[in-house]
Amino acid sequence: MHVLIATDGSDRSISAARRASVLLANAVKVTLLSVVTDGYPDDDAGGIEGPVLTADEQAKMWQDELSEANARLEHTSNVLTDRAVERVVETGDAATVICQVAERLDVDVIVVGSHGRTGLSRLFLGSVSEHVVRHAPCPVLVIRDRLE
Repeated sequence: MHVLIATDGSDRSISAARRASVLLANAVKVTLLSVVTDGYPDDDAGGIEGPVLTADEQAKMWQDELSEANARLEHTSNVLTDRAVERVVETGDAATVICQVAERLDVDVIVVGSHGRTGLSRLFLGSVSEHVVRHAPCPVLVIRDRLE
């Protein structure tokens, strides 16, 4: 079984990875995915002021984002000490990218954490896990945040 675990490095997603590791103990392959949002303030600031950031500032910001994503993957992989994991960093909308990577890698199950929001807060804040459940090419294990 090939498991794709989406992580943003938060305590919630690390807890989800740890719990998934126990629940999916017979997984042969585990891939950790961190998604970097590709929306940077590189557009002009209202058309009058010119670009918000210089090209060098944009490049540095991008490198910082990639470094942070790799650090999140490293941190998450540290809780999965009983197995080797592959680490993948992708760019784009998190929910869409998770589904695309799952299809490309032909994974058997996707693991995502969830805030457990309902009602208006979910409507206004969106839900990566909900999108993944509805659009994934395979089963999805949603691990809700435990209230402790």
